[in-house]
Amino acid sequence: MRIFAALVLMASVSTPALAQASYDKLADAVDSAISNNPTLMAERKTRNVADEVLKQAQAQMGPQLNLSGSYGTSNNTIGRQVTTASGSFPEDGVNQRGQVGLEARQSLWSGGSLTAQRDQARAGVDESQARLLDVEQKTVLSVVTAFVDVRRSERELEIRETNVASLREQVRAATDRFDVGEVTRTDVSQAQAQEAASEAELAKSKSNLARARAVYEQIVGRAPVQLAEPPPAPQLPGTLDEAIGIARAGNPKLLAAQAQEIQGERGVDVARGALAPKFDLVGNAGLTDTRYDQSFQDTNVGVVAEFRWPLFSGGLLQSKTRGAQLEADRARYLRMAAEREVTQETTTAWHEVISAREAITASASRVAAAEVALEGAMQELAVGTRITLDVLDQERELLNARLGLVDAERQSYLAIHQLLAAMGRLRPESIAK
Repeated sequence: MRIFAALVLMASVSTPALAQASYDKLADAVDSAISNNPTLMAERKTRNVADEVLKQAQAQMGPQLNLSGSYGTSNNTIGRQVTTASGSFPEDGVNQRGQVGLEARQSLWSGGSLTAQRDQARAGVDESQARLLDVEQKTVLSVVTAFVDVRRSERELEIRETNVASLREQVRAATDRFDVGEVTRTDVSQAQAQEAASEAELAKSKSNLARARAVYEQIVGRAPVQLAEPPPAPQLPGTLDEAIGIARAGNPKLLAAQAQEIQGERGVDVARGALAPKFDLVGNAGLTDTRYDQSFQDTNVGVVAEFRWPLFSGGLLQSKTRGAQLEADRARYLRMAAEREVTQETTTAWHEVISAREAITASASRVAAAEVALEGAMQELAVGTRITLDVLDQERELLNARLGLVDAERQSYLAIHQLLAAMGRLRPESIAK
């Protein structure tokens, strides 16, 4: 017997250690989702587009070099010619004409529009980067949620299986007591009804676990095998004010709104620049080759200072300026709204963390009390001072207490990560390996 007990103890110690190697860790699930999530990959492409838009805006400020050319042939019949000793002019017949030209243009002054376009594109890069971080945070949070949901469903299934097994024992005991005349048929029926209800809840728990696994597979990109205990949650700020300050400085949605506001302001400068005079320095060189019976070539080289100033556009440019100003005002109000929203989200998440932690403490105490109460009720039932219904009530109370503790632990872990997301600090690297 001692040898058997020792073998059982060794198996209980070594089996988890061996199985741990095949466990799926939360950090691995996050890495898988980050590398395979289609939405996140699409947002990365949007970020790359913003980089190209900035390069285009910067390129417009530099010199522009264009090469042009043409070639054609025509058959001319001249009705009146002048005849001299050297021949008749102009000549008729087939002629060929080819041209090639090179133009270099450098903007000297654009009314500030090119500079504003560059700054607007830079703000676009900042906005795109902020939106990428926001999608990344949402991906990490969705993985954390799916991970703890699967574990919560697994724990609920275990608790309900234990409860069903206990109720089956209660039915067997009630039936035995009924056979010897200690209880009535009502006691047996109550135990059977409670057992049937628990089996129905057990079936529902299995369905919930299957759904949680399906959601996990959708988000992570692979089915959950064995999920390890999630790592400790990252450290949080000491005060709510500190958390709000961090959120206002790093929340991706607020950063995107601030970048949009800058784009709106620079858009006004772009529109106003269209009303201002523009100066360009233009250099050109060309070659024209004309062929009749003989070949004639003409070349030209020149440098020109070009000036343009729109004087009348039917109100078009003025309307564009007013529209850009309205868009800038709209972006400013949206930034103000985003600040309020971030403050609200951070405050709500902060208090949810506090509430969840208190719920864990209360639920743990409830479980301990329910276990003692159930044990006492069963002992009192054995001596005849309690009835079967009392034991069944304590069974239900213990079940609810254990499920409440599981829910509180899940909510606490999620609330911490939701607070980190509100502060803009939920990164893949923030999940402990």
